Amino acid sequence: MAKDFCVYLDAGHGGLDASGFYVTAPSKMYFHDEQWTFHNGGFFYEGVFNRHITNLVASKLKNLGIPYVIVSHEYLDLKLSYRAETANWYHRNYKKGIFISNHANASGNHQARGFEVYTTPGTTKSDKFADLLWEQVNSLLGDRIRMREDRLDGDHDKEARFYVLRKTVMPAILVEHLFFDNFEDAKLLMDDFVVEMFAEAQVRSILEFMETL
Repeated sequence: MAKDFCVYLDAGHGGLDASGFYVTAPSKMYFHDEQWTFHNGGFFYEGVFNRHITNLVASKLKNLGIPYVIVSHEYLDLKLSYRAETANWYHRNYKKGIFISNHANASGNHQARGFEVYTTPGTTKSDKFADLLWEQVNSLLGDRIRMREDRLDGDHDKEARFYVLRKTVMPAILVEHLFFDNFEDAKLLMDDFVVEMFAEAQVRSILEFMETL
């Protein structure tokens, strides 16, 4: 099955260029206490985390012989249309697959905490994949993090009309790994074990989803 299947990975927003400049919107960073070191002193850069988790997942997929394509750039904040269209082109011309967009969240009052996974409104194959991921994360990290969900439609995922979810033609999810503007969640996102388990959960859910095809 792996040879006929591909995982399309998207690290949200932009990262650090060769000079160390963070090439994405100011809303995608947050300054915490200078006494704690994140990506740049007290600054937490969401796009840097997004690339870290995406590269970990890619490495695990490579070890398992599961094809993948990273549709985001090493550091540029590519247009959402390019990311979605690239995944769609490879889905149609290379291998059928699934789309995962990796993010960390932020809130207006910087108090929110927890893990969320999003699909588009309605019931699609994306909901099954999202549910598998939510359950894997809960199994691996549920004792250390808050698990956020919306059970109104009977599953764990939340629903939103995010561009990359609406415009991709394969099952697609957007993952919000905790809240980077909350100090306690931000510290968890710098914990090697926690991030490793987030990546492991994605790979396990991918393997489970492949068995349903």
